[in-house]
Amino acid sequence: MIRRQRDFWVRLSTVSALLGCVLCAAFVLSPSSVSAQNQHQFDIPSGRLSSSIRALARQADITVISQESGIRSVRARAVRGQMPAREALRRLLAGTPYRAVAVRGGFRIERRPIRRTITRNPAPSTIQSRSVSSPPPETVSSTPIIVEGTKRPKGLFDYPGGAKVIELGGIGAQNRGESLDLVLADLPSVNSTALGSGRNKIFLRGIADSSFNGPTQSTIGMYLGEQRLVFSAPNPDLRLYDVESVELLEGPQGMLYGAGSIAGLLRVNPTRPGTSAVEASAWGHLGITEGGGVNWGTAGAGNLPLSDKAAIRFVGYSGEDSGFIDDPSRGLTDINRSSYFGGRGALAWNLGAEWDIEMSAFGQHSEMKDGQYIDEEFDGLLRTDPVAQPFRGRIYGGALVARGYLGGLELVSTTSLVDHNLRSVFDSSVLTLDGSSRPGRQFFRESRAIRLISHETRVSGGDPDRLSWLLGVGALRNRDRMKQLINNLNGDDPPPFANLTYRLDEMAAFGEADYRFAPDWTVTGGARLLYTRATGERSFGADTVLEPRNGPARFLPAVAVSWQPHAEMMSYVRFQQGFRTGGVTIERDSNREPITALFEPDKVRSYEAGIRAQLGDRYPLEFAFSLYHSDWNDIQADALDQEGFPITRNIGDGEVTGIEGSVQYQLPDGWELKAAATWNSSQVDRTLVEDDIRTTAIPNVPNITAFARTAKLWSLGDDQTAGIALSGRYIGRSFVDVSQAVTEEQGKFASLDFAAWWTHEDVELRLEASNLTNAIGNRFAFGNPFTARLEDQATPLRPRTIQLQLTLKH
Repeated sequence: MIRRQRDFWVRLSTVSALLGCVLCAAFVLSPSSVSAQNQHQFDIPSGRLSSSIRALARQADITVISQESGIRSVRARAVRGQMPAREALRRLLAGTPYRAVAVRGGFRIERRPIRRTITRNPAPSTIQSRSVSSPPPETVSSTPIIVEGTKRPKGLFDYPGGAKVIELGGIGAQNRGESLDLVLADLPSVNSTALGSGRNKIFLRGIADSSFNGPTQSTIGMYLGEQRLVFSAPNPDLRLYDVESVELLEGPQGMLYGAGSIAGLLRVNPTRPGTSAVEASAWGHLGITEGGGVNWGTAGAGNLPLSDKAAIRFVGYSGEDSGFIDDPSRGLTDINRSSYFGGRGALAWNLGAEWDIEMSAFGQHSEMKDGQYIDEEFDGLLRTDPVAQPFRGRIYGGALVARGYLGGLELVSTTSLVDHNLRSVFDSSVLTLDGSSRPGRQFFRESRAIRLISHETRVSGGDPDRLSWLLGVGALRNRDRMKQLINNLNGDDPPPFANLTYRLDEMAAFGEADYRFAPDWTVTGGARLLYTRATGERSFGADTVLEPRNGPARFLPAVAVSWQPHAEMMSYVRFQQGFRTGGVTIERDSNREPITALFEPDKVRSYEAGIRAQLGDRYPLEFAFSLYHSDWNDIQADALDQEGFPITRNIGDGEVTGIEGSVQYQLPDGWELKAAATWNSSQVDRTLVEDDIRTTAIPNVPNITAFARTAKLWSLGDDQTAGIALSGRYIGRSFVDVSQAVTEEQGKFASLDFAAWWTHEDVELRLEASNLTNAIGNRFAFGNPFTARLEDQATPLRPRTIQLQLTLKH
């Protein structure tokens, strides 16, 4: 059955990819579009503000003028539906530093008058419906864009907190990559484990609970658009084809996102369906890894208008990454080969002047043939194991999102479902649980089936120049069913297995408001009131233990004060709070009999001060700087018992202090320099079993992480550009927390990457070389929980890899 399902999804994703390629080739040669016939029927997808204004002017047959050069680097939200041009402009400009003023024959776009602006001398530009031309080639700025994760879309310079947005849509975009893990690797404030694609835990700003995947709630909230992706699962590493941007909100997000999210929020924003034109895109890459094999990937996407009020968008993809680790004891090479396939689809309807509905679905399958760690006892990328240790991850989901306006109020309602299945295998041959005098060939298998159902309805309104607000309610249900089994390959009967079920329900009401009490000063405040109920059920053979756990009602506040002397500069101070619910876990007594134990909720209080700005005109300088401190009480962590079985405990109280900074400068003649770094200092007072206190740093958090990039862009004429980029990163020292008393060092390595690309209109050819120095490093000092105390395990960098990528869009 599983094989038939796998074959079906492989065929489906491959057909979607091929269909996208065919559509792309057809429309590159023969463009066509479907335009709305009603002059006040708007269908403007999210994108660059200057392009969105031109589209609005065409569709309404009006003239819109502006002398603001900054509108080219601001991203705007989508506007769809039938409405007056003034209302469409109001919605388009919401969350940006601009407003529309009626003038004779049309509108003028200008900065909001309550903010002082930087002195500029741009050449006037006119945007109108009857004379629309493409803007000249330019270097795309990554700063002033819309942050959707705030739930009231704001410009980056209007959000009083740590935030990062990586733009991925479009030809020539920076920070390209089809893997979420690869994109996040360029952000110094982000760290993760390195078990492999689909099974890594992401850590943000030093809030790292443990090195292992257990039932504890993730420290970050992860979303695909409006849909929540995970609650107690690792990062599924969704492929980022046909995605506009990836957002990070740093610091606890309990006010807007509830239990969990104690480190921050990660949101992936896919491209939404549009009714204005048929679109198609295709991607393909082929590469080779030194000492490994061939890497390949292909994807295709399409957008099909069904009418002037409905459209469908889809993407399908598949690929394989070669292995590079050998096992001479089994006579195998490249054992850590991995593959993936999946896709997404969305159907959008406009229901009239004020409302639209979007139905979406996605799925992805990831598989790794064996673990990707090595034994440092050997020279080279080697290890020896008696059995393979594969991993398989499958995630499927769907969402229904309704958006509309009730007078001047915007309402968004989302209901979603996610099914996430994980299957991990570890060599457990060192164990002697069957009573024999010596270990045999055996493996430990853990299967998890996670179902997450969530709903949220929120309404927002007010005047962004004075008082704006948001109110909402939400509910969540998470079910995490785990089966653990040991299989003896010598033919003996396996020992009894354990079934574990974790249930959690949450209900919440929340609100937030911005009040501008002076021309340059704004106070932001809000809170979330929520109630959770958790239950843990354990079955050991015929014995079943049920542990209900009712959490008290929680009040999670947040407050910030910001000073904005002009539209592209903000400084702020912020306090926010988050927590994770408690629960029950399985441990073993001195006779190796399973017993249950409770772990308490953990709480994080975060304090932050920061500044971000964009200065200059012709050669702009952008920078951001923040200082943060977090108090973390009753830290929950997934740990290992003496034999290697996973358990969950409160390991103690800790704190994290950090400094983060980034700078980007546009030099003459197309050169760009970018650098970012994070310094972390952390400690946790660990409560040992003997009630002793041991003070150490928080695991998996490097003391220093840095990234630097230099790039050059050439305009070749005839809509052709070319560019090169050289980037490097350094990961400082950290450690894996094998147990309360045992740690293993990792980190302290650097890597260097190179890229060169050529673009012509909607075609890009890109050459990438990663890990130029062929560094080995140690990303993660862990691979197998049962042998972690016996071996010096390490997860190396992927060896030097050369890749060629082709992108087509129309």
